[in-house]
Amino acid sequence: MIVGFIALMYFVMIRPQRKRQREQQDMQNNVQPGARVMTIGGLYGTVVDSDDETITIEASDDTFLVFARQAIAKVVTPAEAAETETADEAAEETDATLSDADLEALANGDEKTEGDKHSGNPDRKEY
Repeated sequence: MIVGFIALMYFVMIRPQRKRQREQQDMQNNVQPGARVMTIGGLYGTVVDSDDETITIEASDDTFLVFARQAIAKVVTPAEAAETETADEAAEETDATLSDADLEALANGDEKTEGDKHSGNPDRKEY
């Protein structure tokens, strides 16, 4: 009975985990320059150079970052990269902007702006 339980645990837990580790390690070892990748921290970039221990990623124009191979979470397909860029562009478009009244209030040294009055946050404390 105990032997059967141990065998079941092996096939349900340990074997799939080892398979995932092996696939992850193979992916990290086979990353080639030009591949678009995502790090474990969520940073996207294009591989420009690699050696046995590190991978150099270009995150944006003339911004090169060096990571340990183990920091590469996945190789991103072009479709995933397009979705990420679209989401980034949408986030930039929805950034809050200051109204003329807000700019004037800030210039006069007032701490409260029109945006504060209309924030819609019921938990916001008025001082």
